[in-house]
Amino acid sequence: MTMAKPTRSTGAIRTSAAGRDLRSLLHVPQHDLQSQLASRLERLGFPALRAGQVQLLSVIGGLGRDATVDASNEQRGVRLSDLVSVLSLPKQTVGDLLDELEDMRMVERFPDPDHGVIKRVRLGPKGKVWAAEVKRVSAATEQRWANRLGSKKMRSLRALLEELAATVEGPVVRANGHRQRG
Repeated sequence: MTMAKPTRSTGAIRTSAAGRDLRSLLHVPQHDLQSQLASRLERLGFPALRAGQVQLLSVIGGLGRDATVDASNEQRGVRLSDLVSVLSLPKQTVGDLLDELEDMRMVERFPDPDHGVIKRVRLGPKGKVWAAEVKRVSAATEQRWANRLGSKKMRSLRALLEELAATVEGPVVRANGHRQRG
């Protein structure tokens, strides 16, 4: 492994690109995006959210690959059981996260029109603004990266990351009632 050396201009510790392991290479752009998001959301007055809350909001808002909601069915919301399945978290954990997000007015629960007992969840007004900002900042960050790399390299990077994500995630199988990756 290459030893980290301070740079003259900033004193920051950097390693040569050839010396970085995959973990650190993936961390750099992720950290850049997260920093951009945190800065923008803080300026807009959103509370700092934990990773589980962000993941849950992203699924409810249709921001991720496993999202079960899109713009056309946003008003229908998502059942708790579907959230548990998509997130691979215990029902109690998802319920607790929803309680916290509901207290912040980021999500709202409402009766399932097909089942009087079952509740559905959708983004509340504050959650919709949050989701729109996440999409906006993510797109702006991706465009900034494309400006630096060039659009052809950015398309290649995106295609490789999509392929890697699909390979790592693999097919979803159920074993003993629990969702597992194959």
